[in-house]
Amino acid sequence: MSLLDIRTPYVEITAFYALNLPEYSMHPHRHPRCEIMYVTKGSCQIYVNEQEFCLKEQQFVFLKADVLHRLSIPKGRPCSILNLEFSCLNSKTDISLSGLLAESPSFAGFADCPGEYFTGDDTDHLGYSLKDLINQLRNGVPCKHDVRSLSEIYTPDQKCLIRLLFLRMMLELSKCVQSHSKNTGMLYLRRAQDYIASHLTEEIRVPALAECAGINKSYLQSLFSRYMDCTITDYINRKRLEHSVFLLINSSLSVTDVAFQSGYNSRQHFGSTFEKYYGISPRAYRQLHGKNMDPSTGEDYYYVGEDGVWANIPMKLPELSSRAV
Repeated sequence: MSLLDIRTPYVEITAFYALNLPEYSMHPHRHPRCEIMYVTKGSCQIYVNEQEFCLKEQQFVFLKADVLHRLSIPKGRPCSILNLEFSCLNSKTDISLSGLLAESPSFAGFADCPGEYFTGDDTDHLGYSLKDLINQLRNGVPCKHDVRSLSEIYTPDQKCLIRLLFLRMMLELSKCVQSHSKNTGMLYLRRAQDYIASHLTEEIRVPALAECAGINKSYLQSLFSRYMDCTITDYINRKRLEHSVFLLINSSLSVTDVAFQSGYNSRQHFGSTFEKYYGISPRAYRQLHGKNMDPSTGEDYYYVGEDGVWANIPMKLPELSSRAV
């Protein structure tokens, strides 16, 4: 479930405000519109699906349509808020997200982000773009009690400017979400990688891996695809093969033991996977790249003398027997 339904690319702005509220208590509600609330001064409490968040200056929440939420501003703690609501429709309107989706990687990533809401910091110019849009919307409304659709109020030039300002605001929103998602996404990814490294010889199930990382398996899969350019299974397999290469080169273990110590449950499976990845069998790889496992370091006995300096003597039993070692 993504933050924005890109199957309905047309947008109709349905509500907006820029207010300084001395206090406010909203009943829990939901509506078929996306909503963004941005704090320009003070702080407020936002409740989304029974979870509570404190929004402070230059922080915001973006809500997908039909998400249960409410706003609370305690008495004596005024808060200035920018608010915009819009609907995503199949029928054509003056604003379309198709171009932004095709041209902006940030917006495409935002549209693909999982979840029903997002809270975060303004990392760029989201507040300015939202304020400019709301000012333009407010300047075109002839009176408070006009009940006509917003699309019927504005001139063609005003509609063009509103469309551009809305797309700019969505791009700034996307950049904020992507910036936050990138940082937290890398944290989840590192957790998963650490788990894989410590359980490499065991059976690794994706649900357990996702649970350890603290996210759902679909999001974890998208992180591996985005940052590692592979699936979770491909990554696990690659790390096991890398470990097997180390053992083949640096140990005298049999190929069967290398297979088991690299997380494979059979030599045959290991052999076919290894050859598919490296283009050569494990045994041939060892012969080609393996090191001489001769443990000898020469004919001398090396030791640290009483002065703390390394020294050596020829490896002769009579001399060794005369030293207290």
